Amino acid sequence: MPIAKHLSLITLDGVKDLIARDVEFTCRYELVRGTGDGKPLYHCIYTVGDEELILVAAKVQKHGPKVREFALWPGLVNHHVNFGDGHPVSIDLDIRNAEGGDGGSDGDRN
Repeated sequence: MPIAKHLSLITLDGVKDLIARDVEFTCRYELVRGTGDGKPLYHCIYTVGDEELILVAAKVQKHGPKVREFALWPGLVNHHVNFGDGHPVSIDLDIRNAEGGDGGSDGDRN
């Protein structure tokens, strides 16, 4: 589940610039919520040195930048293949762990 904290912003063009300049970075995906049909959605967080940057859309909306949300397939997978840090992805698939998750049963069947 995401933890409230202040993050800097980065666009996809900013990520492309990091890659082009061969800047060392890591990225991770934080589970933020589920869709109406129970599929998880994630935010992408890049870390460059000590700074954490959240991926936002390039166009600024009326009320500010919009944080990009990724469904697992194909969005998150394709994004990581093209703009990730080269490491395998480790993600939380259980939407009950997302902010506002119901914390209900663990889904085990008897």
